[in-house]
Amino acid sequence: MKKFFLLFFIQLLVISVFAQNTRTIKGRVIDSKTKEPMIGATVFLSPDEKGFSDYNPQGVVTDYDGNYLFPIPASVKTIIVSYVGYTAQTVTLSSGDTYNISLDEDANLLSDVIVTGYQRIERRKLTSSVSRVDAEDIIQVGAPSVDQLLSGQIAGVVSSPTTGAPGAASKIRIRGTVSLSGSSDPLWVLDGIPLEGNDIPKDFSDSDNIDNLSNVSIAGLNPNDIQDITILKDAAATAIYGARAANGVIVVTTKKGKSGKMRINFTSDLFHTFKPQFDRLNLMNADQKVNFELGLAQNPYHTYRSENGEVSRILDKTGQLNSLIQNGFSGISADAQSQINALRNQGADWFNEIYRSVVNQQYGLSLSGGSDIANYYFSTGYYTEQGTTKGTSFDRFNVTLNTDFKISSKLKFGVGLFANQNDRKSYLVNGTYTNPQNYTRRVNPYLNVYDDNGKYIYDPDLMNTSDLPIPFNYIEEQTNSEYFLTSQSLKSIFDVEYKLFPSTRITSQLGLQLENSSTEKYGDANTFFTRQYRESNKYRGESVLPEGGIIQNWNDKLFQYNWRNQIFFQKRFAQRHDVDMMVGMEMRKNNYTEIHTKGFGFDPNSMTTKPVVFPEGFSGIHSSQLNPYSKRFIENAFLSYFATASYTLDDKYTLFGSLRYDGSDLFGVDPKYRYLPLWSISGAWNASREEFLEDVDWLSNLKLRASYGLQGNIDKETSPFVKGTWNTTGFFPGQSIPSINVLSPPNKYLRWEKTSTSNIGFDFGVLNGRINMSFDAYSRLSQDLINSKQIPHENGFNYVNLNWAEVSNKGWEIFLSTHNIKGKDFNWHTDFNISQNTSKVNKINTPDNDWFPSREGYPVNAVFGIKTAGLDEDGLMQFYNKEGDIVSMKEFYNLEVGMWGDVVTNHSVAEFRELFTYMGDMDPKFTGGFNNRFKYKNLDLSITTSFFLDRTVRVTPFYNPTQVDPGINYTTNMNNVWSEDNKSGTYPRILGRNTGNEMADIAYNWIDSYDPSRSFNYYDIWMKSLSYMRISNIRLGYTLGENILKSKHISSLRFNIEARNPFVFGSSYKGYFDPETYGNIYSQPMPKTISFGINATF
Repeated sequence: MKKFFLLFFIQLLVISVFAQNTRTIKGRVIDSKTKEPMIGATVFLSPDEKGFSDYNPQGVVTDYDGNYLFPIPASVKTIIVSYVGYTAQTVTLSSGDTYNISLDEDANLLSDVIVTGYQRIERRKLTSSVSRVDAEDIIQVGAPSVDQLLSGQIAGVVSSPTTGAPGAASKIRIRGTVSLSGSSDPLWVLDGIPLEGNDIPKDFSDSDNIDNLSNVSIAGLNPNDIQDITILKDAAATAIYGARAANGVIVVTTKKGKSGKMRINFTSDLFHTFKPQFDRLNLMNADQKVNFELGLAQNPYHTYRSENGEVSRILDKTGQLNSLIQNGFSGISADAQSQINALRNQGADWFNEIYRSVVNQQYGLSLSGGSDIANYYFSTGYYTEQGTTKGTSFDRFNVTLNTDFKISSKLKFGVGLFANQNDRKSYLVNGTYTNPQNYTRRVNPYLNVYDDNGKYIYDPDLMNTSDLPIPFNYIEEQTNSEYFLTSQSLKSIFDVEYKLFPSTRITSQLGLQLENSSTEKYGDANTFFTRQYRESNKYRGESVLPEGGIIQNWNDKLFQYNWRNQIFFQKRFAQRHDVDMMVGMEMRKNNYTEIHTKGFGFDPNSMTTKPVVFPEGFSGIHSSQLNPYSKRFIENAFLSYFATASYTLDDKYTLFGSLRYDGSDLFGVDPKYRYLPLWSISGAWNASREEFLEDVDWLSNLKLRASYGLQGNIDKETSPFVKGTWNTTGFFPGQSIPSINVLSPPNKYLRWEKTSTSNIGFDFGVLNGRINMSFDAYSRLSQDLINSKQIPHENGFNYVNLNWAEVSNKGWEIFLSTHNIKGKDFNWHTDFNISQNTSKVNKINTPDNDWFPSREGYPVNAVFGIKTAGLDEDGLMQFYNKEGDIVSMKEFYNLEVGMWGDVVTNHSVAEFRELFTYMGDMDPKFTGGFNNRFKYKNLDLSITTSFFLDRTVRVTPFYNPTQVDPGINYTTNMNNVWSEDNKSGTYPRILGRNTGNEMADIAYNWIDSYDPSRSFNYYDIWMKSLSYMRISNIRLGYTLGENILKSKHISSLRFNIEARNPFVFGSSYKGYFDPETYGNIYSQPMPKTISFGINATF
């Protein structure tokens, strides 16, 4: 008993000593990014503390506001703060009592699961080629759509702008092009629902595709609502998506709510977009243009539109042309000299009339939070951008709602709603000449906008396609016309998950997509747009159209439902066997309706049109140009069954397989072609988990991967039935009968396009993940591609669509991520990627009457040209023949003059094709980018770049030697055109009619009229190899945390300044605004901006 009391006394003594040597610390634990309090974070004593294992409590948890109160022995020097999914932080204590802690998300834990749209795969079990990027790492102020953010971010993904217009889409290619006729755009998936309506025109070299406003469904999504983006590349990753996945899949995962009190976030950005650089276009000024026109007037070889240009009109009015030819400028009258010299110092600043600098803005507000029962995320955003081309703009308003409900321990339900409205405005054009980018290049620099009375001055030298002068004033055109597109979109996603057993769950997802677009083009009576219509529809000198304007409307509706049901099984046996299985079915149906109306004689006051009364004998009564109403309807249905299975042994060896069976009504004529089985098989070896590598401390990860599978693709414009357009044709005077213009004859054997893909790769990490690298090499073979093939004429058609073309792609990709400096206050991360893709057309039909070379054996986007050998003594172009000898144009093309003065080639069509030489690939040889992120305490800096190396481009020739028009402007390259006074010029001389020089006359007639391929445009002097690196984004930010703000209401406040597209390094792209659109005279310049923003979290 005495011993008991002695021990009891000693214990009380020890406890009393402890009680006398304790202190209480307090503080708050928050998320380092969101600055939100972390409910339930654990604060506990470090295990390294000696002698206090019996102390109670050894830890506490934070309350609803993230606060903690922790009594500890006074001798304790370190505590640890942890939370699930976050990196634990060890805190060294000082004499103070308050310790506020910010925890960082554990990147390794967060990346342990990859979302593919159909399922979530643990990274340790991943066998396919997949890349993921967090949205916050690539977000840019002034980039309204997610597709504009991917340039240079991911190996194997090439994102290039189609034009710099506000809201314009970017063209994206993943591992090359796999179809010749169908779409090459990737499949976009939003939170599991594949989106319709994202096809982008293939050719943006012409004005129509650039100037026509269009909408892609992904464009309405606010980038600020995106959590991350996952790119699925090989067959193992994409085959589960079936016949739409051959071009790759982009999976967009949006933000969701988290448990905790409501978090309010507000962002506001103001960005200034600079006016494009005029000197990049390298155009003549008024003084240079006057001298150029005087030179043309004195050039006996020049005959094309010689009456055009103000200099010619002055010479004609004063009767001084012969004096100029005989005696030069000094020999003409003083009055004529005075009028001509006056041109040198006059003229509007046309660049300022067409382009501008603007200030734009964007705002965002989001609310998120939740509880054990429900989580929510709600956001609304407004983005408005005025383009640098006057009259262009883009506005987006969107609302997003994501909610998740936990009905019970087994049942979950989720709803996602994405609503937006996009408004785009642009200029109205009617023909390529009135495109503002082209008109900037063509307008005479001495031309004014208004006369002395303030009235419009019409460009006297602008002709329509029939060489008829139609009054045109650019400012009048923009003032009296409208062109806008309004798109409204609603995407709804409903998810249900029920857990049958601990290892088995059932999910069902219904996705609804509704897209409505309304387009309007309006030209007042006083516009070139309307005058052109009236001029081209005349009868006996009078237009058949009523007085007034012209209004056109397009109303498009797209509806899609996508219903998917799946069963998942996941179980681990004997602590070493992991089995994952999934089976499912999917039904999808979409329909598209387009209604086009056109009204003439429109009165903007009464908002009415007038009927067109066709005079008897007018032949254009059935012209589609005058059709007041047309309608188009497309409906497709798909049914699919799919399954995946995965087996992992000892967390080291994984085997994965997938199977999908797709059916479509597009190929319903022959039942055996209606369905397409698509499959993949892949495996991975986590070598770093092997015993013989366990003691290699510097190796943190080593995984080898391999996959093979079959993907599908489809051209939605294809049909096994007769495809054509309805028309009406005049049969007897005053009567018409319906007719069909057959676009493609029937082919009941038409079937799916197929692409087989093999991929090998490895993932490598060292120094506890400080350095990580991924490498992939792949080979893709696309077969049964739909291509037109010539058939015997007795079939009634010249061509038919067949599954017989073939394309292959091979390439490799490298991604490297490093944490260069890892410190308490300073951190530096670098991401680098580079890839190469080489395509080859293995089989393609080249019609017998096609004068251009076949792409067979060459890249999909091969560039062909005519190899030139400089100029002869008369300034005419020479060429290299097959033997490498220098020959004249007459000999190279094997030309002769016909009995009627025509110039013809004696080469057969096949021989003519051999004159072309492969010049290079329009697709770059190497693409990639690198990003650097720096952080010092609360200051952060990021620099994003992209690069394109060895890309062959063909520019639009700055002149045609047979059609040099004095009435339009040119670049200063015209000073390097050969002439009698400039025999050092490197460009061919100006050519005219009947000069008396036999070779010059042959050259003139051949280039101007008789060359069937217009091969002058393909001379190698117009080809260029382009390599460049663009600094796409520089962002500097400073964050004020709660410890600085000391506010009960604001948890963080961030200020940032950002430059977008500030610099480009590399090959010269003089004559064009941007290297991405080099050679394109219609493309709008890419925006260069600087922005200032604020981000507040409450």
